[in-house]
Amino acid sequence: MNLPTLSTPTRRQAETFATALGWVSLGLAAVELAAPGALARRLGLSKNHQFLKGFGARELATGAGLFGWRRGRGKRVWIWARVAGDAMDVAALAPALSRDNPKRAAAFAALGVIAAVTVIDVLCAKALDDEL
Repeated sequence: MNLPTLSTPTRRQAETFATALGWVSLGLAAVELAAPGALARRLGLSKNHQFLKGFGARELATGAGLFGWRRGRGKRVWIWARVAGDAMDVAALAPALSRDNPKRAAAFAALGVIAAVTVIDVLCAKALDDEL
């Protein structure tokens, strides 16, 4: 059985991924800014969900940053900012993974999505770094 392997994308692929990741950031920003309470309830996060608005602002900034740079170092910086944001997302989600959380399954699903997107972010950032 041949299993797929992950490899660093080409520069052209990384540019395409960066654009797609910009759209992902803007979509997530819309949810986090418009409905932080609903998102927090869906994941079983604490009632203090105001930090999600800050996360939405971060996603809005990274998404806009990715669209503001056509090529080169600027786009690379914004992709690495997404990687840092992924780490923040995992840290914020960690309390929802508790066995006491009735929404634990949803929190684990969100963690899986974050992990997958983080892999894409890192591979994309590496490809953009390699071209410098």
